Amino acid sequence: MRFIVLAFGFLASLAACAQDAPAEEKFKEGEHYKVLASPVRTITPGKIEVTEAYAYSCGHCFKFEPLIKAWEKNQPEDVKLVKLPVVWNPSMQILARTMYTGEALGMKDKVNKAVFDYFHVDHKQLKSEDDVAAIFAELGVSKEKFSKTFNSFGVSSQVQQAESRTKAMDVRGTPQMIVGGKYTVSATRDLGHEGMLQVVNFLVKKVRAEGDS
Repeated sequence: MRFIVLAFGFLASLAACAQDAPAEEKFKEGEHYKVLASPVRTITPGKIEVTEAYAYSCGHCFKFEPLIKAWEKNQPEDVKLVKLPVVWNPSMQILARTMYTGEALGMKDKVNKAVFDYFHVDHKQLKSEDDVAAIFAELGVSKEKFSKTFNSFGVSSQVQQAESRTKAMDVRGTPQMIVGGKYTVSATRDLGHEGMLQVVNFLVKKVRAEGDS
């Protein structure tokens, strides 16, 4: 009888350990994340680069924005978040150009919030340069300064790079995360946005370990 009680206790202990096991131990290639067929060169030397592929027009990205901002604030020095405005077709170039204009003017966060609100709070569409100029005007940027930056060679080059990276990173939906230029993960019905970030944390550790090997 004592043996049965001990055996039952041992099995119960194993079950408890299984329940307490870190969620990241369950993350598997092909199920929770994928490996890109060809690694993409990162643009932040010396950092573990985490790319968020997104679009201002994406409702899921709008809801994800507070989560990714909070996640970014809690990252160590060796992790760098890079936002990638996806460019699947010519009509999306204006969205990418808007983001890079905000970065060039040193007001990325303000622009991101204003444009997300433009789409998902005000329920408007960005259809022209004048539409974008109006948003920047509300943020205190003159039309001349905006136009010069918006149409600059530097911003145009970044838009072209965004289009190339969208293809190279095999971005098929938004938001999508790419870690270290080689691992990609998307939110699923089972994972959700919070779960996707858990997988990202797992992949960051994986990339860090691979770098030390």
